[in-house]
Amino acid sequence: MIVITVLIRRLREGKTYEDFRAAWLPEQGFGFPARVVSARRAGDDREIVTIGFSELDEAEAEAQLQRIGPQEQRRHDRIDAVIEPEMTRRFYVQVAEDDFTGDPPER
Repeated sequence: MIVITVLIRRLREGKTYEDFRAAWLPEQGFGFPARVVSARRAGDDREIVTIGFSELDEAEAEAQLQRIGPQEQRRHDRIDAVIEPEMTRRFYVQVAEDDFTGDPPER
């Protein structure tokens, strides 16, 4: 299954995206397919959104997440120093993927 994670954060006053990225990068890979797209809000450089796509085996997901838990806690402690405490966090399970480059798919 593909789990999509959407996090919206706000940089602390005086912090930059580069500060965020330095804190945000993990110490090592997760050991399962995971990619993240990061963006700044148009018109507000302090708002950062990260959208993660993680491929998890449903039967092993809990064990995989437990394994990376300590690393993730250290990473989130670093991130907390550069972002405001309020954050929007949502998790989704992918149900479709479409490419609108060419002709639309058949209905």
